Amino acid sequence: MVEVERRPNPPGWVPPKAPYNPYDPTDVRPPGGYPSEFATPGKKVNWQSVPQNASEYKKVRETMKKLNYTPRPRSELYPGQYKVLRRINTYYNFNRGIKYAAYGLCFFGLTVSLFSRWNDGGYEHVFSDFYRAGLRFRQQMFGYLSEEQLKDLEAPRKISEGSKAARGAKPTNLDNSLAVESEYVMQRPTTGHFLQAQTTLQAAEEQKMREMDGNAIEAQIRQLEQLVYQEAPSEKKARWKFW
Repeated sequence: MVEVERRPNPPGWVPPKAPYNPYDPTDVRPPGGYPSEFATPGKKVNWQSVPQNASEYKKVRETMKKLNYTPRPRSELYPGQYKVLRRINTYYNFNRGIKYAAYGLCFFGLTVSLFSRWNDGGYEHVFSDFYRAGLRFRQQMFGYLSEEQLKDLEAPRKISEGSKAARGAKPTNLDNSLAVESEYVMQRPTTGHFLQAQTTLQAAEEQKMREMDGNAIEAQIRQLEQLVYQEAPSEKKARWKFW
């Protein structure tokens, strides 16, 4: 294996130092300065874009950044202090318009959701009381309501079974299919009786349908057998006669 040795340093070579230390008396800068010291700040060179010359504003910013300098004018009223810049809100009208628009949208949405006629199916819902309050206010202010509004105001709409169950009421129905059995009504049919009767009827109907399907299939098979039996004797073998 060939050993690669490092080439010797040229005569007068000195190990490199840090960029520039102003507190080191031995670190003497070249008379023209380092190249990066007077380089014009601009766009960094890369493979995506073409470098451009820096504007005067960029040059000033770069210089101020190097000097760590912040432009603060001295105060004329308080000697030894600096002026404080007052923040000016240039978007005051825009922000005020946005705020008023948000308030208007919220007011409109609440008005529509609370005082409009929801759920046309005829059942009560959470906004029914607000809707009736709006109808009463309209009746007192304007003095007239439509027929539909009068019906909603005078006769409350029916409550769904789900809402009744949620409120703790016993579910009832006109056909007594959901009647609750008690000690006073022992012989009256209840939900379990109706379900058992429906299950029995459904099982009987399914059995009857299966029997009808089986009888129909057997009848078709018999008809096919009869047709085959009738056609079998009529077939005669062909005989070749030579005379």
